[in-house]
Amino acid sequence: MALYFEHFSNVVFACGPDARFLLEVIIAGPVHRHEPWQDLSVKSLAKHLRLDETVVSAALSELVVAGVLERCVAPRNGLKGRGRVTYGLCLGNDLELADRAYPQHAELLQALFSKADMAFVVLGRELDRTAKRGELNESRKSKESETSDQDKAAAKPKRGKHQLSGGRGRLSTRNRLLFAVLLSRSDRFGEVQVGIPELAKLTGMHPEQVKTRLARLMMLGLIRRHIPGLSSKVFAAGRIESTYFLNVDAFAPQGAIAVHITHDGEGKKFTHADVLHGDCSNAVKGQLNGLETPASLLRLLMGQPGKVFFLFQHLLYRYASHLLSLHWQKLASNKPIEDAELRAWIERDFIKATKPALASEIDPELKAGRRGEAVSDLKDGAGGEAGQTCACIYALAMEIAREYRARFGQADWVEFEAADIRILPAMSDLGYRVITILLQPALVGLRPFSVLHEVERGVVDIWPVANETMLDLQNRMDFGLASLPRKVRRALGLQ
Repeated sequence: MALYFEHFSNVVFACGPDARFLLEVIIAGPVHRHEPWQDLSVKSLAKHLRLDETVVSAALSELVVAGVLERCVAPRNGLKGRGRVTYGLCLGNDLELADRAYPQHAELLQALFSKADMAFVVLGRELDRTAKRGELNESRKSKESETSDQDKAAAKPKRGKHQLSGGRGRLSTRNRLLFAVLLSRSDRFGEVQVGIPELAKLTGMHPEQVKTRLARLMMLGLIRRHIPGLSSKVFAAGRIESTYFLNVDAFAPQGAIAVHITHDGEGKKFTHADVLHGDCSNAVKGQLNGLETPASLLRLLMGQPGKVFFLFQHLLYRYASHLLSLHWQKLASNKPIEDAELRAWIERDFIKATKPALASEIDPELKAGRRGEAVSDLKDGAGGEAGQTCACIYALAMEIAREYRARFGQADWVEFEAADIRILPAMSDLGYRVITILLQPALVGLRPFSVLHEVERGVVDIWPVANETMLDLQNRMDFGLASLPRKVRRALGLQ
């Protein structure tokens, strides 16, 4: 879903972020939606949005130069002074204005392009610097976090004619624009895959500015998780863009969140990616005894850096989410489950389609027996085993789905099969000791936010927390509900 300003090529090509934000407000904002365009003025927009008039004036001037708005000066009829200046859309630029509702995340998007004072607590102050990596901070599981005096001051609107948004804890217009662009491309769970260059193009900002503002959105709790993108021959596309899990529950719950903490802490220390990475490292050293990874996956992943395994785990979570949403009941048994859609999805992610070649360029031995199917270009000579490799990945996704099904199924009073499920990656160094899922719609018998703690095998206790903000930040990070930028984590000794 594109935002409305994106339909104007001149705006995307030439206008800055403030002009884009203002045009979106004019076209789709909840207040101006039904108002006549000639009523728009610098003063009215600045007052409505709590912006400095110079910022609004400059943005409107950009839109006039781009040919999107026209500047109208009212006649004075012989009176002294300049006539009242208003702005309106140029003829031919109306984009079916009778129907301007956002198809998804409408409430949040409308709030972003309104006068709503969007203030959030800045994360990081209450972080327990003594917590060790890889250890779950359970001692404060039921403690409600207290808001500091500074946070309360940040959440209280300040007075003043030219008070700018973007103060500590607030979303500036440019941060609102960036978050809106992310939201517009995300699915119903708030998951979006997009690169920095694309975000820079859409927002009119420099890539480094985008990175800084993404970090700001993390600090305000609006980006839950970030899975960095990378380039690798392991993947068919060659380049996998970054994935962001947005906090679409920032104003009100959009579904439900469930966390499960296992009783078997030792047995769940490692993810599939951890095992794969360890086996590949041993295979490189020639230590082949005791390897759990199939040979085809070893050939695909041997020699790859750790970040490739991290991204590989994220893809497994995607596949497992698909299985959980469609086959919840079947996953309770060990009977094989056939999902042709998922198999095709995995093949698209890992098998590269061959480019057409001249007959003279094709080796006769390779040409024989191909029957026209796409040739895999899996790394490290796994081309002839493409089908087997994808079957192994399918099996790993099935194992993860069954693990999640078994553990959340301990809450047997909840009909999980009635919801779509998305796995939210928890802190990677906790393995599978903590797992988190997002559900839509919310289910009967499950609160909007629930932490299920397995106190003994098969028996869960529910933490007495009404929402995620009642958790310590360390727990929120452990559960995948919040992240801190890399520099902040490093400063706090978390990296």
